[in-house]
Amino acid sequence: MDDVERGRPEVTLEDEARGRSNRTRLIILALVAGLALAYMVYAAFPGNALFFLSVDEFMAKSDVQDGRVVRVAGMLVDGTFIRDGNSTLARFQLVDRDGGPQSDHLLAKYEGVVPDLFFNPHSEIILQGSYGSDQVFTASTILVKCPSKYRSLEDELENSS
Repeated sequence: MDDVERGRPEVTLEDEARGRSNRTRLIILALVAGLALAYMVYAAFPGNALFFLSVDEFMAKSDVQDGRVVRVAGMLVDGTFIRDGNSTLARFQLVDRDGGPQSDHLLAKYEGVVPDLFFNPHSEIILQGSYGSDQVFTASTILVKCPSKYRSLEDELENSS
């Protein structure tokens, strides 16, 4: 008895070729989808990866002062905030959070509205932008970390003296 007599359809070379063709299409489609997904993941991460440095680290690394976008964290140097008239251009200096009197100062400028917490002496300021050839950090974004409402006993004793 052959396959037709047993109720099974006869498998021809044409059917086998069609089955291989569908399998090949599926493999190619899966490969293309996988490559597209891998490319999207690769393209997404380098754009979001920014250097995050303190003022002292930034001033010590000349290789990040080439105009690339970085984030720099520091504290506002008291008395350095200047805004000309009704302009929205602000100029100021940042210093490292733990920096002493010999600590590096970063000259910075920002065009726009400055957040209110910017002027709190306990707030940490994070600038995102680039360092220009004029040796001024041009910030495109300012983030201000809220100061902690809880202060250590040592801070309280130092401030009360």
